[in-house]
Amino acid sequence: MKTRFLSTLFTMLSFLIISCSSDQNDGGGAIGGGGDPIKLSNKKVTFSSEANSVTITSQSKWWKISDIRINDERFGFNSEIAAQQSFVLQYNEFKIERKEGTTIIININKNTTNQDRNLIVTLQEGNYYDNINIIQSK
Repeated sequence: MKTRFLSTLFTMLSFLIISCSSDQNDGGGAIGGGGDPIKLSNKKVTFSSEANSVTITSQSKWWKISDIRINDERFGFNSEIAAQQSFVLQYNEFKIERKEGTTIIININKNTTNQDRNLIVTLQEGNYYDNINIIQSK
């Protein structure tokens, strides 16, 4: 009886330890862990002060834009449009275009300010968040 109890206890503890462990190295930006479902081709871009553009692809087409900022100034947008497979968001300083769900093109105008610009576009797929970070020199 004692042996059966210890065997059952050992088995239960083993299952508990295995179920609580994780073999993923990068919890990503997922709430509660998990992998990167978006898989961006590029997450960080550095530009000179001149007008520039970058094309970034994703392996998933189920993400949406959840936030857009330049130097902590938040830019508003229609969240229904930003969840579509193709759209254009046009602002004075930049333009974001999504094509066929997996391609995002970001155009940024010449930086005429006296400071570096840091454009952060936050993407969301389910509970996973990822950023495209564009730094433009002054």
